[in-house]
Amino acid sequence: MDAARREKKEHGTQSFPFQIYPALDGSEADDSDFIPYHWHPELEIITVDAGRVSLTIADHIYEGVHGDVFFVAGEELHEIRAAGRENQFRSFVFAADFLQFARADQAETELVAPLAEGALRFVTCLDAKTPERGRVRALLAQIVQACLVQTPGSQLAVKAALLGIVAACAAGGLLEGRRMHPNADYKARQRKEIVGYLGEHFAEPLSLTAVAARFGLSPQYFSTFFRENFGRTFTQHVNSLRIEQAARLLRETDLPVMEIGFCVGFDNFSYFIKRFRAVYGVSPSHYRKDGIQ
Repeated sequence: MDAARREKKEHGTQSFPFQIYPALDGSEADDSDFIPYHWHPELEIITVDAGRVSLTIADHIYEGVHGDVFFVAGEELHEIRAAGRENQFRSFVFAADFLQFARADQAETELVAPLAEGALRFVTCLDAKTPERGRVRALLAQIVQACLVQTPGSQLAVKAALLGIVAACAAGGLLEGRRMHPNADYKARQRKEIVGYLGEHFAEPLSLTAVAARFGLSPQYFSTFFRENFGRTFTQHVNSLRIEQAARLLRETDLPVMEIGFCVGFDNFSYFIKRFRAVYGVSPSHYRKDGIQ
């Protein structure tokens, strides 16, 4: 995924705007442990399928456990962390207008169209206390099965199951109007601009003071804003992007470990080793040697 900004990739196809991540054929298994901050116009449903998964959606941090379901609205910043094979999640990404009807019946005007327009949204989290969670997960399992078998009616089965999820959530009072607080639009744009900038420039020399000035903010305000909106410090976020890219390069290239450390933005090799070990529990060399995911 395109780190920390709007994704440029197309989810699904023009005729079938729906995609499951990681891919069901296992080809994307290496990319499933950490999805940095990003946003896209499509809706997204995330299931925790094993262990524990940490999610940041908008400015809230959630610790999901096996069985939980999360909904991400269109254009909503989010990040997913699931370290280790024992912690697994799956994402279902689809364009909201994919569910719309050609004929404007009551379901279209009261549910589907408002979802597509952003006037209505799913509640963010369905946990063990939510009665509808089991029904929603069963419908998502039907979607996975339909995508695996690929029969002539598979795409219709996917669409029908997604509409079933809308119906289940509507019946359970799990759809709500989007309530915007004063300055919420401005703050959301500011968050996107900041993570977008860092996602593009994390490998360059960065300082809190310089980045704060880039956005016309004082270092003190920027530091507080960052911690309150992203749940971590500026330095922690930049290091996280660098370590994630380093892990990818260790998996996918033969570049020397030291070169990778400098390539992703660390100017001190010992500090790179320390920060990498703090995230993955092993040194970069052992990570590459053991094929740890």
